[in-house]
Amino acid sequence: MTYVQGPTTNRRRLRVALRDMREKQGRTLDDVRKEVEWSFSKLIRIESGVVSVSVSDLKSLLHVYGVTDPQLVEEMTELARRSRRRHWASEYRDVATSAYMDFLGYEDDARSIVQYHPMVIPGLLQTEDYARCVIEATTVGPVDTSVVEGRVRLRMARQERLFRESRECNVRFIIDEGVLSRSVEPSGVMKDQLRHLIDMSEKPQVSILILPIAARVVRRFIGPFSLHEFQSERDSDVVYLDSAPHDVALVEDAQVESYKVIIGELADACYSEARSRERLREQALLESG
Repeated sequence: MTYVQGPTTNRRRLRVALRDMREKQGRTLDDVRKEVEWSFSKLIRIESGVVSVSVSDLKSLLHVYGVTDPQLVEEMTELARRSRRRHWASEYRDVATSAYMDFLGYEDDARSIVQYHPMVIPGLLQTEDYARCVIEATTVGPVDTSVVEGRVRLRMARQERLFRESRECNVRFIIDEGVLSRSVEPSGVMKDQLRHLIDMSEKPQVSILILPIAARVVRRFIGPFSLHEFQSERDSDVVYLDSAPHDVALVEDAQVESYKVIIGELADACYSEARSRERLREQALLESG
């Protein structure tokens, strides 16, 4: 078994393995609950990946499932240990939802990422000032300055981790052309943001595609989402829906495959990568006046 460093992916591997063991034996969750004498909610949280499983609880489940192979027991135990390690973004838990923290875990482990956003510049490409504007504008209820600043710092930390030289991850962004001309206050923020996009588009691991306003593609009206693909075949790809104030991760294979089709349709309707870069330069000149 090849391990992925992030605790989120290891927790997901573990829950999938435990679920598969139970289903192969034809047991229901209620059957297992009665045998280990746990609450039904505890077992559901473990199998859904909401909580990590302790080594002692894992061994109880493996005993119930009749797992005695020493190598498999050790591999599963190591997964449990790794899934309980602190994530680098743990210090931001007071300003991020649990779903978003899982999203960061998938982002850490992905070998390739595709993001589509029809309304704003994707978070991984945002300047600090632009990010602050977007976070304030999408905050539901009273704006807490400390929360906003915490989320800005988290966004900048994400970028630093993903785009560091030692990280091997290709990232493709599909951005609606209307986003480029959408006014952002205070003045000057969008100008700096466009310059940043041009710089980012020249990075070898980054591809930025602009979806023309005139493009006739129904899929452009779908909400923002991210596709994460992983190196190991053991890890199913994940689609993450970015929807304020709640975030939802989709892990079902059929749904993920549908989003891959949508990505293909959107990409086919976009300007070429070279033309997209030219379009960014054109808009930057307009913003400069």
